[in-house]
Amino acid sequence: MDRHQASPAVTVREVGAEVARPLLARVDAFDTTGGVDTVARMTAIGRCFVIAHDGRDVGAYVLQRQGNECFVLAAQGGADFDLTAFLSVVVEAHARGLTSIAFQTRRPGLIRKAKRYGYYIAGRAPEGVVMRKDLQ
Repeated sequence: MDRHQASPAVTVREVGAEVARPLLARVDAFDTTGGVDTVARMTAIGRCFVIAHDGRDVGAYVLQRQGNECFVLAAQGGADFDLTAFLSVVVEAHARGLTSIAFQTRRPGLIRKAKRYGYYIAGRAPEGVVMRKDLQ
């Protein structure tokens, strides 16, 4: 093996809603708001980002500042690396200077995994829970 071989590159870039929307298509299937928030609405009101792995788009997420909190409105991906672990670090960087990060989910596996990254159940959503991580 060539010891100078490059390792896989993971990049994040801010994009418009129309670019993020197709990568978030499956998010509507896990709605926690009773149909109030859709991918179209969330991408229209939040800041959209795309995650690329070796130049190929593998996921997207949408953030919105709500007071002193960074709220993850939507996130979706399929990558050969742990997207939850990656987003935990990246979203925390986005939230620098804020007091917390939060998101809603109804997925039991994501709830368990998020707890390993310092999140806790902070409340109930219409069809799920609100997970929060305190930063300060």
